[in-house]
Amino acid sequence: MSDTKSKEGGKTVVFRDQNMRTSYSNVVNVAATSEEFALLIGTGRSWHGRGDEFEVDLNDRVIMTPQTAKRLAAMLVNAIAQHEARYGKIDASAQPPSPENASMPPMGNA
Repeated sequence: MSDTKSKEGGKTVVFRDQNMRTSYSNVVNVAATSEEFALLIGTGRSWHGRGDEFEVDLNDRVIMTPQTAKRLAAMLVNAIAQHEARYGKIDASAQPPSPENASMPPMGNA
């Protein structure tokens, strides 16, 4: 892996990715206080909402300042607009495929 540089606010930001990990998520929840926002990130286990419960395995909790959360929101709005311009409108109500019926090849260890 390598470092990535970006210009932001007149300064060069160096993103170091040596310790970065990658995980998949199809569920996110947000909690907030006056001092911080927390993103609860996970993977839904009950793909079809069986019964009265929807089980989620939480993988990560990302805590950030309100200022960082606002910058994240702006970046997501921009990224979504670019994605939709390229690939078409995203249907946020669409359900992910069930793991039993998914036709994705197994991922190898990198």
